[in-house]
Amino acid sequence: MDEKLSIWKQKLKKKGLRWTKQRAAILKVLLASERPLSAQEILLRLQSQNSKLRLSTIYRNLNYFEQEQVVNLLQIDQKENKFELNNGHHHHLVCADCEEVLVLDCPLQNFEKQLSGKTDYTILEHRLNIFGICPDCKSK
Repeated sequence: MDEKLSIWKQKLKKKGLRWTKQRAAILKVLLASERPLSAQEILLRLQSQNSKLRLSTIYRNLNYFEQEQVVNLLQIDQKENKFELNNGHHHHLVCADCEEVLVLDCPLQNFEKQLSGKTDYTILEHRLNIFGICPDCKSK
C-alpha cells in the first residue's frame, strides 16, 4: 500500500499539487477500495481509523482532485456521486437496487477503432455504465 501511495504522491507533485495529510488519507482510502466510493463512505472509513477529517474537507479535496484528473466522478444516481482514482479507462456494472459498483475492463477498444475507420471520426471518448440487479439484491 505504501508503494502505491508513494506513486500517487509523485503523480500529485508532477501536477504541481501539494501533498497534505488530508489528501494522503483520502487517497489511501480510495487505494484500499475495490469500488468507487461516495464522500460519505470515505468519511466513514476515515472515522473508523480515528481520523478527524470533516466531510467538507473530503468534498473540497475530491472536487479539486476531479479538476486535476486525479479522480473520476461517477454520477450513477440522483443521490450521491462516487469517486475513484483515475487508473485508466474502464466501465462499471451497477446494481439498480443497492448501487453496488463493479469495475469492468473496456470491451469497446476494437469497436472504437472500427467506428473511427468507417466514419472518419476522431473518437475522443466513450462512457458506458451497465445497470442490473446484483446477486445479493436478487436473493432478497
